[in-house]
Amino acid sequence: MKLLPVIVTIAALLAPSLVLAHPETGLLPDAIAETEYRIVLEINPKDIQTRTKLAMVLYRKNKLKDAERELVETLKVAPRNFDAHDVMGLIRLKEKKSAEAIAWFQKAISIKSDDSMVYLGLGQALEESGRNSEAEAAYRKGLEVSENMLRKGLNREKEAERKNSLLSALQKAQNKKKPSR
Repeated sequence: MKLLPVIVTIAALLAPSLVLAHPETGLLPDAIAETEYRIVLEINPKDIQTRTKLAMVLYRKNKLKDAERELVETLKVAPRNFDAHDVMGLIRLKEKKSAEAIAWFQKAISIKSDDSMVYLGLGQALEESGRNSEAEAAYRKGLEVSENMLRKGLNREKEAERKNSLLSALQKAQNKKKPSR
């Protein structure tokens, strides 16, 4: 069994596109993706893309402190890494630290404003803070970004899902304002 990591490592070196492609496609469970990412990071600790993907897997597995630790390492090497700021915002949102989440999402947007999902996270954090009109504006901006991405034909299926998530969030936020009968 001690040879398995060595074999996987050799495979990663010889055919990195094959080994790294699986977790990105979502075909592997997070536990396996986590293992693969950790192996890649043993070989190349400065691989910030893999480190950030590992942080996202850890976030989904609710290992928030571990995810944060990975993101801190990413930000040491790449302080303007959009994904690291975005995932840190998601972590803070899950921890119910909305003010911190807002700051992380705003920083992510200042780095890259054409990702529709960062506006969903920002809107959720703003709603959690009671800033509902700002949350609605964030959702609308996310929808605008999503429409632009769809017009460009980029990631149509994934972007359509993102658009639906933003529409749903906007509708829920608007329904909160309506008086009950």
